[in-house]
Formats: sequence, structure tokens, C-alpha cells
Amino acid sequence: MRIAFLVPVLALASTLASGAETASTPVSPPGPVAAIASVNGRAISVADFDQALAAAVRSRFYHRAPPDGDLAAVRREVAQSLIELALAASEATRRGIAPDAAKVDKDLERIEARFRNMPGWAEHRGPQVARWRAELEERSRAEALEKRVRAEVSPTAGQVRGFYDSNPALFTEPEKVRVGVILLKVDPSAGKAARDRAREEAAGIRRRIADGADFAELARIHSGDDSASKGGDLGFVHRGALPEPVQAVADKLDGGKASDPIDVLEGIAIIRVSDRKPAQLRPFDAVTDRARDLFRRKAADEAWKSLVATLRSAAKVDIDTRRFPELVATPDAAKASPPSSR
Repeated sequence: MRIAFLVPVLALASTLASGAETASTPVSPPGPVAAIASVNGRAISVADFDQALAAAVRSRFYHRAPPDGDLAAVRREVAQSLIELALAASEATRRGIAPDAAKVDKDLERIEARFRNMPGWAEHRGPQVARWRAELEERSRAEALEKRVRAEVSPTAGQVRGFYDSNPALFTEPEKVRVGVILLKVDPSAGKAARDRAREEAAGIRRRIADGADFAELARIHSGDDSASKGGDLGFVHRGALPEPVQAVADKLDGGKASDPIDVLEGIAIIRVSDRKPAQLRPFDAVTDRARDLFRRKAADEAWKSLVATLRSAAKVDIDTRRFPELVATPDAAKASPPSSR
């Protein structure tokens, strides 16, 4: 669960404030709450859902409208996140976890500042600010609970070692190759003829290398890369650091042979692989801190997910699937209480 992903009050402020400074429509008092679901009797309003959905769509699809299938999936995820937020906030309250009052006040001040010049704001400020404060405090309690649960994870030395032994790929240095390059630069705006000339020149250089000319000396003379002064030597490069077409060629080179000319973004290149260092598992003593951090992160994720699942299994969640039929498609929703007949 990512509590910070969906924050109804901030989404509301962002949506309404886009025209707040010039709006002429008076602020109206909050109306009756229509709900998409209830969690142990606590309603999740349609307005909160719509605003959180709008924020999620903007963050994922920018200014594009998502495909229908994607939108349905986002709607389910938004509903799930709001349900889990309500569960976490309720559990935090049960544990006596207080909201961060200073942060709530600061966020509330920032949000309210966007609405002060709107007509009717003074008249309806009280109930609206009270609603925002309640939502901010709910989020704050839930975030504090998540931090506490994650902080309680303290791996033992045996667990860290076991994690290292079970995940060698996470601690293995990839293969390194020592690469040399001769780059004949071609301006990206130049036409096909310029590339063809560079390719022809590169073919000539490649023939000279095959006939015994020194790669490094030719790099100093012809290469437009910054490595030219070093005979084209790029040093050892990790697998994956080279552009894909260059990596594919480098994988096949051996014995210090030069490649045929390759088209690259900067122009035409000839490369040479003069040495290889195979992938190597780093010793545990050298990566103990990294192993501990990775294990702690994984265990903290599992601890939090486990708590949310426990809260969900014990909760009474009633989703209004008559108004929102797509929300029942999530496996978690299927475990909820029977659909409401509202």
C-alpha cells in the first residue's frame, strides 16, 4: 500500500484551485455524502473517489485519456487504496497514534490559501476546513502507522546472510569489457549522404586495421570521441552501459579484433574489445550493509502488506457495486461484504 499515493483532500484542492483565484461562483457548503463504499461504517465518498481518481489519471497518463481497460484498472486501484487508507487510519487510532499536528496545520494553511479570495469562502469556511483537517489527520495517522511497522523490522545477522546466499544476482558485479572506439562524428541534422561518406571512410579505416595498422594510432588521428587522445580507450565498461547495438557487437568480439562500422547516434563507430572481466559475486563482507538494507526493505514491505491484509480480512467492507460495478473485479473486493442495495 502506498498511503501517499492517494490523498483526497490534496486532490480536491488541486482540482478546485486551478481556477480559484478568478472564480466567481460562490463556495457552497458541503452537501450530503454519497459513498462508493463503507469500511467498518466509515464512508468513502464519491467525491473523494472522483478526486483521487483524477489525480491518479493525471500522474499516470499526463494529459491523455487512458484506454477503457486501463481506466477500469486504475479505478479499482484507487478504490482499494482508499479502503486501505481508511483501515490503516482506524488501526492507528486504535493504537493511540496521533497525527503530526504541525504538518497537518502547514498542509491545511497551504490548501486554504488557494480559496480565501473565492466568493462565499468566509461563510462556509468552517465546515470545509474541518473536513480537510479530518482527512489530513487521517492520512497522517496512517502514514505514522506505516512508518512504525516498517521501523520495527530488525534483521538478524543470520537473516542477512541467508538473504545474501539466496539472492546472488543482487550482489554480483556484471561482466566488464575494455572497449576502444573510433568515432566518425556525423551531425544529427546531416542527411543520408553525410552518413554514407562517414561509413565509407570507416570501412577504409577498418581495412587498414585488418592489414595491421595500430587501432590506437588511428583513433588519435580520426576519432571525434573524447577518448581519441587516449587511443580510443574507454576503459572497462559494465555490461548494459553501452548502447544496445554496440553491446550486441561487443558481445561477439574477441582477441582484440575491431568491429565493422556501426551506426550510432553520434555517427559511425568502430569498436574493439581488448579485455574481459567475467561477472563476479562480491564477497559477503564487502556487501553486508547493502544486503542488510535490501533485506530490511523487503521484510518491511512484507510486514506492512501482512498488516493491511489482516486488517482487511477482519473488516466489514461494503462496496456499492450497483453504482460502481467495475470495483468488484478486484480480488480484494470479492472478499468484501455483499454489495449494497443503495
